[in-house]
Amino acid sequence: MGLDSHHPGPPRFMQVGQRIVDPVFVDVEHGFDRDNLAPTIAGSPERDPKSYDADAFSWSVVSRPAGSSATLEDAPTPYDDRDRYDHGLGHTAEFEPDEPGTYVFELDAPDGTHELTVRVFDGDEGDAAAADGVGASGRRDCGGPPRIELDGRYDAATESFVVESGAELASDSHAVESDLVVEYLPHDASGLAATDIAVDGTTARIPAAALDGPTRLYAAPFDGQRVGVRDEIVLDPESESVSLPNRPPDWLDDAVVYEIFTRSFAGEPGETTFEVLADRVSYLDELGVDVVWLTPIVPAWSPTVETAPGGPHGYSTADYFDVAPDLGTIAEFEAFVDRCHDHDIRVCFDLVANHCGWTHPFFQETIAQVGDDPDEPAQFPDIVAWDASSTYSDWFDRQRGASRHDAAPAQTSFFGVRLQPNLNHGNVALREHLLAAVEFWAERVDGFRCDIAWGVPHSFWAEVRERVRAMDSDFLLLDEAIPRTPTFAASEFDCHFDTTGFTETAHAVARGERPPSDLLDAIEARERDGFPDYTRLLNATENHDEARLAHEAAVGHREDPAAVARAAAAAAFTLPGVPMLYYGQERLITRHGTRREFPYADDDDRADDIERDPYKRAFVNWAEFPEDHLDFYRRLVAFYHDSPVLGPSADLVRPAYRTETPDDVLVFGRNAGDAKRIVVVNFAADPRRVDLRPVVDTTDLFTGRDVAVARSEDAVTVEVERLAVLSTPSLFDGA
Repeated sequence: MGLDSHHPGPPRFMQVGQRIVDPVFVDVEHGFDRDNLAPTIAGSPERDPKSYDADAFSWSVVSRPAGSSATLEDAPTPYDDRDRYDHGLGHTAEFEPDEPGTYVFELDAPDGTHELTVRVFDGDEGDAAAADGVGASGRRDCGGPPRIELDGRYDAATESFVVESGAELASDSHAVESDLVVEYLPHDASGLAATDIAVDGTTARIPAAALDGPTRLYAAPFDGQRVGVRDEIVLDPESESVSLPNRPPDWLDDAVVYEIFTRSFAGEPGETTFEVLADRVSYLDELGVDVVWLTPIVPAWSPTVETAPGGPHGYSTADYFDVAPDLGTIAEFEAFVDRCHDHDIRVCFDLVANHCGWTHPFFQETIAQVGDDPDEPAQFPDIVAWDASSTYSDWFDRQRGASRHDAAPAQTSFFGVRLQPNLNHGNVALREHLLAAVEFWAERVDGFRCDIAWGVPHSFWAEVRERVRAMDSDFLLLDEAIPRTPTFAASEFDCHFDTTGFTETAHAVARGERPPSDLLDAIEARERDGFPDYTRLLNATENHDEARLAHEAAVGHREDPAAVARAAAAAAFTLPGVPMLYYGQERLITRHGTRREFPYADDDDRADDIERDPYKRAFVNWAEFPEDHLDFYRRLVAFYHDSPVLGPSADLVRPAYRTETPDDVLVFGRNAGDAKRIVVVNFAADPRRVDLRPVVDTTDLFTGRDVAVARSEDAVTVEVERLAVLSTPSLFDGA
């Protein structure tokens, strides 16, 4: 088992009505969750592997439940009449169960035959769609899915391992405790048989004698209506120990993430290099950040074009194994990473595995003939004919017919943008190429932010995790799954974007459209959506794809947009989650930065994605900035690091309070057991007052000032300018 075989990955848990399917079109219409059954790469992946023959990997059904007629398919077209082009490879398979029970599939690979078990629970199509995590619209029919958090120990008296599931129903579940079951399955490549696992309630016991070495065991909960996210534990009979590979690195719980839109960080067009970035590491250190995420640094088309649409974002990869020449050399990038490490700052690489760029040499090699050059530099010529004999022809997703610009079988592209042709994750050679890139960069950085994670099959991400964690047990995997999808927490990612939850809510609060208390709803929805307690979600108020929050506050005609931005940041740092800053927000870039030019400034009928907020990718204002604004962020970061009660794991509580300005004030509690806090965040331009229980200590831990302005028998009144964090012996009367 592991990196030396073509095994098809861990067992799957799903329910009737769900599908393991990899739609060729990556857009809103075709869903936000891709998957397939795929062989892993044996040994070290090659950068430019030879094509695998069509019969190199073949799939078959070994057993299925009584009454089932479900089969494995290569490339079905389940969504519409735009047929997917069939490459005829059969390297991967897709599956839709029709009966509950256990299915066993067989993969015939060059290194032998491997099995894969899929456990299918009962359910209906509506419940299963919600279980897919494709939005939460169907969730209220039966409540959220159950959750588990495996833990285990070796019992010397019985010479067996005891695995506790920690199973629990969602807070809004319609099920009862007696409905809750937990199913355990070993990795099919291990020597452990499912019959050797004795389950009592939701606890499993496994004899050590049944294990032939370190063994991966998986489990998933089911409440009679919804299946929850699976978890994983490793049992080692030799050391009589257990480990939990499906956990974030410990360092993440004290980390502040800082995203840099790379080519804007120098402050002037064309000035950013790795040497300039290295010179700014001392600034990042003074700010107190722990992880720097750089938007793509590989060669790409957009940085080579003046006023490219969206700016020089770099998400159109032309080479997965080099850095862009305008930024420097590999050696200079490694020197930047070393400088970061000297300051205890980790570096996160932006990995784009859903698509590459139109200029990538492998894609260009698939083109036999193009039409005339277009009039605009931001467009590409029509493709008149393809070279079907190219080694790389099958590396790209295609539709059966022609498209508006390209001959059949036309490329498909991320959201129809021809610049970014979709990669075919049904081709094992393409997957090997990408995994070689994964290992190349994992040797040089500390984590990956994975672009369009929802546009890449889960099977690929599970293999990525296995490889990078074998190289570095502290390696970070951060997904971009929009909308947030808890299935990415199943042995794939440590941390997740929360754009549709926290970020969009923060923006609505900034515009004055929703009360600040809705931020609590966004945090609490994570549990109801099925995210396990151990996984982490980002509290980001901005990123390179979203508008600046201060800009949103200005759009909403807030009196002091900068104050609103500081309040939103205060909420991000004090609510459960991993706080994130987007470059320049701490310097009020929306007032003092230099915005990027519109590529279509002379054409009122055309727009790009920076028009709504021209400062979202603006140049940093190094010379002019408000010192008090920057100082607030510095103090906020330092306070977060010194306040473990504000970390991701402390409970969120809604305490009793009164205020005459609920549209301006956010009040909540954090409970870390012995230590408890009341947090008050003010989004208004002027100070606001809140009545709290009289036991609350009114000395603000953030500023050091006593914020009490009045006391009575049943309350103490505090006045808060922006943020106050107060100690309290209890969060409720008597507790």
